[in-house]
Amino acid sequence: MVLIGNDDGKKMVEREEAGAFLNEYTHVTGIEMTLVGVGERPDFACERDGQRYGLELVKVMQNPEIRRAKAMLGEDTHFYGGDAAWMVQEAVYAKEEKRSSANWTYLDSTILVLQLVGGDGEELMEHLDEQLMDETSETGFCEIWIADDSTVGPYDNVQLIGIKPKQWRGLHRHSSYGNKEYDY
Repeated sequence: MVLIGNDDGKKMVEREEAGAFLNEYTHVTGIEMTLVGVGERPDFACERDGQRYGLELVKVMQNPEIRRAKAMLGEDTHFYGGDAAWMVQEAVYAKEEKRSSANWTYLDSTILVLQLVGGDGEELMEHLDEQLMDETSETGFCEIWIADDSTVGPYDNVQLIGIKPKQWRGLHRHSSYGNKEYDY
């Protein structure tokens, strides 16, 4: 692990995204977690109550080149909830394979954050059934969250969907929910 001060450009963006997740995580769970280091396997080290955790971020989004081509052809470019749910499941299993390989720090205490980009978390929730959430919960991640960025523009924060553990499963409105846009 390297100190946070040594971030490159990509890590700086990831650190901002991790910060947005951690802010809402505190709002949802009441548990404050602090970034204490950066790495690659997982992306960050966090600490809460004196215990260290890994924090792994992965973007779930449409292929930008395919989306752009569809837009140029006048085709539908919406990122539908069913497609997003399928991609979430695939991303969890792909990251689980990496988590269980050599050189992964915090093997049993990594939190996986799936960053939903260009989709709608509420629409995604219509397709995240209990069976899918139970199956992905069987992986070795200690927690699995979806960070819906569709609320970032107007409210400057993500909206979380909990998958694992069950006590936080489901959609959690962002901390500015109910406020007028830019009125907080």
